[in-house]
Amino acid sequence: MVLTVAGIYFVGPLIATIRFTVTKPGSGVSLSAYGHIFARPATGQIDFVTALQYSLEISLITMALSLALMLPTQLLLHLRLPRWRGPVEVVTLLPLVIPPVALVVGVENGFTWVGEGERGPLDDAVTWIRDPHHPLVLSLLYVILALPFVYRTLDAGIRAVDIRILVEAARNLGAGWGSTLLRVLMPCLRTAIINAAFLCFALVMGEYTIGSILNYTKPFPVWLAQLPTTDGQVQAAVSVFGLVFVEALLVVVSALNWRRSAEKRG
Repeated sequence: MVLTVAGIYFVGPLIATIRFTVTKPGSGVSLSAYGHIFARPATGQIDFVTALQYSLEISLITMALSLALMLPTQLLLHLRLPRWRGPVEVVTLLPLVIPPVALVVGVENGFTWVGEGERGPLDDAVTWIRDPHHPLVLSLLYVILALPFVYRTLDAGIRAVDIRILVEAARNLGAGWGSTLLRVLMPCLRTAIINAAFLCFALVMGEYTIGSILNYTKPFPVWLAQLPTTDGQVQAAVSVFGLVFVEALLVVVSALNWRRSAEKRG
């Protein structure tokens, strides 16, 4: 019963939206709204594929930075510094308390302060990370927003595996720390790592506030909000297509992960 109600709650609006996009008053079913998805807007705005590719690149950088930061940190906390787990967890939960608007306004003020000084290495670095062609500032801010989710996901995965015994066994057999991490711990934590990457990906593909305030028009959520059309069907069709594409990508990755797990169990 609970699953049925939850399914109706989540799937019902999507079905209604899809029906709206394919229904033309007086002409029955029509896919004309979806035909406008790949057309380049007349106002000079980038097209759907470019916006989606732009956000995919940002999401990949965010996933890589988040995992590179939090995975070693979690392993260090569980193996060497268990007393610091509480304070670190509190720090990682701060992005849930601090609104994204306050975060991005503070960053923007910091960039303004740097720009008011004389040109130097700091100003050049800020200019480089804010370059619209590779907006690393977006990825860095998304890493901060993803900290609570990545921390909890990796923490749950590590708690489910006795990594201390695994590390001691690998070290006693002569494995170095790099080999222990890559060949022993990461395969055991693969599901947690993939789940953390999924959460980062979903956050980047749906986050509008930061990109909009920093005047980036290429990220997919910002591009969708600024789509120069008054046709509600076209806007809904773009949203549905983007959602289905992202969900299909996540399902494919999940299926590959499940298949690898099944092959190992077999």
